Amino acid sequence: MKDYSAKKAYITGGSSGIGLAIARELISRGATVVLIARNREKLESAREDLQSLITKEHQAVHLVSVDVSKIDQIRDALSKAAETYGSPDILVNSSGIGCSNYFDRIPYEKFMDIININLIGTWNSIAVLEPYMREKGGAIVNISSIAGFLGIFGSTAYSASKFGVIGLSEALRGELKRYGISVSVLCPPDTDTPQLAEENKTKPAETKALSAKAKPMSAEAVAKACIRGMEKGKFMIIPGSSGKMIYLEKRLFPSMVNWRIDNIVQRAQRDLH
Repeated sequence: MKDYSAKKAYITGGSSGIGLAIARELISRGATVVLIARNREKLESAREDLQSLITKEHQAVHLVSVDVSKIDQIRDALSKAAETYGSPDILVNSSGIGCSNYFDRIPYEKFMDIININLIGTWNSIAVLEPYMREKGGAIVNISSIAGFLGIFGSTAYSASKFGVIGLSEALRGELKRYGISVSVLCPPDTDTPQLAEENKTKPAETKALSAKAKPMSAEAVAKACIRGMEKGKFMIIPGSSGKMIYLEKRLFPSMVNWRIDNIVQRAQRDLH
């Protein structure tokens, strides 16, 4: 899929961060985008941003304000969108929230919000839109994280949700292949987005030590990697060489990875005391 001039892309979490960056990339390639998010004001701001990139007469930016974690709301809103704007050729599930803190400082309500938006929200949008995609095929990209294949100190809630996204995607990949629908999962490292800034407010010292040497990627770089990976039909899309190395090390030498993480955490804890 490299000709986007007649393609429609539905993007949850499309009003900011990685979702908005992916929308910019697709608009610049000639696609029409449907942005899906809770905050109507942010959606309107994103549309203004994207409209300046439109180069073809047929292109448009449509908005759907809905909470992806609410199945009744999203079933109604996205069914209407598909019938009004056309079925998606591309579905990007980028809605997500994060939380970085010690396990005993994450309230139950926060844990459930993270699971409901990051994992259940992904399931919900696929459940509604995938049936519309079966006739002509297409691509689904679900946004996970390096924290989706590597359990990171301070990310018990976030990692739980993002591990789930990878499992959902891997199982779904085989099921949808017969309909010509590819399934990919994007696993970015720390990315310079509003979500990362929010996580940094409560991030434990041990977590900061683990990422001290890694400079966050830009949302634009992650979006470009996402599009390249989707075009190549990759399942796991991991932007950046360091992320790919972590993935290989975790698969081949998990004990070594755990030993290295434990050492960094222990040094950080000694510094704290």
